[in-house]
Amino acid sequence: MPRIYLEKMNQETANEVKTWTDFADPRLVGYNYSNLSDFEIKLWYGSISTPRKKYFAVKRLEDDRFIGFIGLKQINPLTKKAKLGIVFDSAYTSMGYGPEAINLLLDKAFLIYKLREVSLDVNLFNERALKAYKKCGFIEDYYKEEVFENQDIECDDEYFECKSGMIYTKILTMKIKKDDYYGL
Repeated sequence: MPRIYLEKMNQETANEVKTWTDFADPRLVGYNYSNLSDFEIKLWYGSISTPRKKYFAVKRLEDDRFIGFIGLKQINPLTKKAKLGIVFDSAYTSMGYGPEAINLLLDKAFLIYKLREVSLDVNLFNERALKAYKKCGFIEDYYKEEVFENQDIECDDEYFECKSGMIYTKILTMKIKKDDYYGL
């Protein structure tokens, strides 16, 4: 039985990120939205409201509470591919909402937007997210490194690499194809 639904993101809902509980883990500071100013939220909402992006609020059926957002970005109408992005209020993580939201979005991606493949990038330290993506059928594609946004963390060799005074995060790109998702 579904516990959540997706609703097209709008400015009013976007403003509600200020009520979210922040992540305590310094590696997840980039997912904390509660301290954003009204202007920053307006900019952020504008950045997810472009023609090549489709973002949705994740809301609970029981009380319509806005607990996360999920979307397709870098939508390419020629190759029929896009990237997935997802963020939850930290108070609603580890409750199974992530895989539910991903499955709802994949149905939209493949059935409504007629995409053939959806990919995503995940930091290797984000084991909770990795588990959710694998549960939904995403497979490993390739690894890469990017400069990490929080340069004030400790450089853990398992998940990060320190080069030239900068901290790089190890990222896994994963993907799922429509035929594999539906078992065709």
